Amino acid sequence: MLGNIRLYTWVDVETVMEIAQQENNWPQSLVWVRTYWDGLTLGIRPNQQVEVLEWLKDTFEPRFVSTEESSYIILESLIDEERRFDVIWEETDEEPQRPKRKPLLSRASVLWPDAHTPPLEPLPDEYPPVVAFHSFKGGVGRTLHAIAFVRELSKSRPDKPVLLIDADLEAPGITWLLKSRFPTMAISLADFLALLHSDPDPTMSTSLKLVANRTQDLFLDNIYFLPAFRSDQQFSTIAVKPEHLIQAAHDPFMLTTMLARLGHELGVQAVVIDLRAGLSELATGLLLDPRVYRVLVTTLSGQSMEGTAYILELLSKLAPTKQEKEPLPALIMSQVPIEYEKDSSLLEPYKDKLLKLLETLAPAKPEEEEKNINEPKYLPDLLYLSYFNSDFIVLPSEWATVIERLSSSNILKQIHPLVEWLPANIPQESLADLDTLQQKRTDLANFTHKLIYAETTDDVNKFLAIAPLRHLVADHHQKIPIVVVVGAKGAGKTYTFLQIVRRHTWQFFIQATGEKELSKTSPVYVYSVLKSRSLNNLIGLNQEHHEIVQFLGFEQEYDSLETLDYIREMLTYSLNESQWRDYWLNIIAWRSGFRLGTTGIGQEFANYLRQRKTSVIAVIDGLEDIFQDVQSNQSQQIALRALLQDVPEWLEQQPGRPIGLLVFIRRDLVLSAIKQNSAQLMAKYEPYALKWSSEEALRLVAWIVRQVMDISGNDELKVEDMGYEALVGELVSLWGLKLGKFDSREPGSAAWIIAALSDFKGQIQARDLVRFLDEAAKASISHQTKDYWKDRLLVPAAIRKVIKNCSVYKIDEITKENPILQEIFTKLLSSPEKQIPFKSDGVKLTSDELKTLEDNGVIIREDESYYMAEIFRLGLDFKYQKGARPRVLVLSRQNSKFFR
Repeated sequence: MLGNIRLYTWVDVETVMEIAQQENNWPQSLVWVRTYWDGLTLGIRPNQQVEVLEWLKDTFEPRFVSTEESSYIILESLIDEERRFDVIWEETDEEPQRPKRKPLLSRASVLWPDAHTPPLEPLPDEYPPVVAFHSFKGGVGRTLHAIAFVRELSKSRPDKPVLLIDADLEAPGITWLLKSRFPTMAISLADFLALLHSDPDPTMSTSLKLVANRTQDLFLDNIYFLPAFRSDQQFSTIAVKPEHLIQAAHDPFMLTTMLARLGHELGVQAVVIDLRAGLSELATGLLLDPRVYRVLVTTLSGQSMEGTAYILELLSKLAPTKQEKEPLPALIMSQVPIEYEKDSSLLEPYKDKLLKLLETLAPAKPEEEEKNINEPKYLPDLLYLSYFNSDFIVLPSEWATVIERLSSSNILKQIHPLVEWLPANIPQESLADLDTLQQKRTDLANFTHKLIYAETTDDVNKFLAIAPLRHLVADHHQKIPIVVVVGAKGAGKTYTFLQIVRRHTWQFFIQATGEKELSKTSPVYVYSVLKSRSLNNLIGLNQEHHEIVQFLGFEQEYDSLETLDYIREMLTYSLNESQWRDYWLNIIAWRSGFRLGTTGIGQEFANYLRQRKTSVIAVIDGLEDIFQDVQSNQSQQIALRALLQDVPEWLEQQPGRPIGLLVFIRRDLVLSAIKQNSAQLMAKYEPYALKWSSEEALRLVAWIVRQVMDISGNDELKVEDMGYEALVGELVSLWGLKLGKFDSREPGSAAWIIAALSDFKGQIQARDLVRFLDEAAKASISHQTKDYWKDRLLVPAAIRKVIKNCSVYKIDEITKENPILQEIFTKLLSSPEKQIPFKSDGVKLTSDELKTLEDNGVIIREDESYYMAEIFRLGLDFKYQKGARPRVLVLSRQNSKFFR
């Protein structure tokens, strides 16, 4: 029982008794234990001394001795100088008590058998959250990140200020920053503590109102300040300390309550406290309160990491999260070397250690949740990285300078996710009655279902111009575009192709994106050279193409089938890039109606257009329908290489640039056709690649919602002009601020949904997002109950459920379109070991196949193990190993630059 414990003093004896208590190993007849410097007193049931004696023998063997005269424990001693620790018996009939919870590290004076303390009463909903920034050691950037967090928080809701408190009573950094701006400070934390200590009124209302009134004179940048001290003299003569309040108060956690009440009195959205490094009494009082939003800041240094780990272990033991409104702590790794950003694996040992400790603070999982470990319900991402910035090696001496440097750094961006961690403190109001809500869900499902394959619709009036398309038109006002537009399956290539060709001229497409028109007076005609097979049944497309041919002065053009037959015939010959360039130029000319069937006419066509003072843009899509074997077929590789490289180079050399070109192509086709220098081509056209950032993905969702219904939002602000925070706010009525109640510890809805649908390259496909909205809207109809979730359209349970449906669809589509991934996915689907994380030998994949999966964002490697993105894992039916929890936000943010 004693193990490695050495019994030198009463403290060691008490440790043994405390361990037995925590392990529920006391005999039933032992009621309580008091340990003093000179002896151990045991409260026992009458006539039950024998049972306790036997237990003490087992517990302290071989150091417990009992005789008729006395009982004692032998302490560590010198030879012939035995030290005894007396055991005293006291019979009692009293019932075991539940000890009061106190924010102190000192041991209780009496140990009782039931060590489980009752949970704390939650703070009232109308009170703002209390956020405490702490670090085990100084110099790690705690104060800087507290200021950055307050700055981001104050900007997120300009109508709601923030209260920032300097609680470092030994080295008050924020207080010094404010001295030049507020040379005479009206109130301080020292005053606040003294007022509370001396207030005879149990409610302390007068003291709170007085402090709130004086604090209003310390207001700057939408922030109220409560400095540590008003003056240098107060700094050196502090009389009332936090421990005085804790020891004297009926509520040992009154400091948290009073700070929240002060924030409520001031009408702030949050109270943020910068604590002293280490375990001061003030820091301990807030850290051991599980209702407080605790932020632990550490660097990667050994002492800081070990100290932070110790704090987490302490919190797990003394202040674990037990209730819904008790948040898990957040972690900030600061001053991370820049080179770690390029190689995230360097950080894994640090992150894993802290995250595992963090998970021990989470409440015990219900049995039914353990059974459904692979359902996509995740803890929020609570570890954030802040990279080294030389501007903050020494913190400036004035507040304004700190804010100025922060504004020009990446720290605000890196700290921003913490804003979403806090409860919104926004009343949850019903959007409508249940019948109206269900109809809105039906309308959303109907609209998004049609939009999943948007290229098959005749409606071209509803169109969202995302950033790559705005870049495309902004860069081509004066010159005709010659651009290769790269995008993954489902990124919107065919949809964009259709939006362009059905507007007939480049000018009309520019208008559709919201950009100003070209200064050219003559129209720049747009026509399709190749189109996706999915558009074959679209009514009117061929007729519209023929009208363009007539505008160009011709009567007839090569139709789509003739064009495809010509390409397939040419692929049977051994042609070089130069020959294929000429054939592609033939096709571009023939599809416009110019000299049908005549070869070698590229230059003639350009001359003809110049003579007519006319320009055209040839648009190509559907290449995957023709070049299905490009990975292994050299002829197909040469043909594509000529289209992507030689044809654009030739067109760019034409005087006046009469012929433009837009080629929509999948990324994997580009990589297969251009084995060398593919990165150079990708970089050239990077601004126009159809990639969906988190902001653009939310913009698409907001645009869809506005097309269907008016459920929220800022109608005065166009969706195209909204930033990330505005978009998150716009969509609260769609899916809530969090995947739960606004004050729950569930992750933010927007960030979680985007992460769950994204790969590990930070890519999300528009089709996956639209399909998710369709599936979630339909599922929400059946998940709606009378009393819950009337404040949003999409119900949390439905959101989590349909991620798997989206994954299954995605796997099915990829296996039909991408032969390389099809072969790998087939192996994974039939793999006998389908657990996450997995080793390479467990799934029987080659190193090349694993690299292909990594390159496509399907998996990431951490040490010798691999994790899989949720959008693939669920469809491939991989399960998490027991004890391995889904970490969708953590993995997504850490392994891409996708998230803000």
